[in-house]
Amino acid sequence: MTTLLVAVAILVLAVLYVTWTAGRLDRLHARVDAAWAALDAQLVRRAAAARAVAATLPPGPVTAALDASARAALDTGAEGREPCENDLSRALRNALPLLPAGAELGELETATTRVGLARAFHNAAVQDTRGIRLRRIPRALRLAGHRALPQYFEIDDTSSPAEVRGSSAAERDGA
Repeated sequence: MTTLLVAVAILVLAVLYVTWTAGRLDRLHARVDAAWAALDAQLVRRAAAARAVAATLPPGPVTAALDASARAALDTGAEGREPCENDLSRALRNALPLLPAGAELGELETATTRVGLARAFHNAAVQDTRGIRLRRIPRALRLAGHRALPQYFEIDDTSSPAEVRGSSAAERDGA
């Protein structure tokens, strides 16, 4: 009789653990989806700000590259987003030194900062979700269902427009 009670208690604990883990995975996937939506909105905002900056630059190949990169970043979907965003970062880094000294970059700086924050939140949500999903029991019982394993979003967003302009101004001044 004692053995039966221990077996039932273990079974109840196992069911509770599996149920709790499945609910946690569901919440984590919802968090990843929300973080992706926020990141996507900030990427669109940055691309729009980059197009506005391209409109203020004098015509030339650097301006055309910036405008084309920003347009591509606005037009692309979730698939292939990272290469477009990396191209936009490179185009911005090349174009910003061409701006006049008093040019207003407030919207671009804000958008770039927010992209970095949104990317950090998204990647943290992905890390938490993958941490649970890749454990033995959730994998064996397929607790995530048919959802795809979330992927990290890695782009080059390490330098802000102010840093790029500041370093290029120092190089021009001979510092």
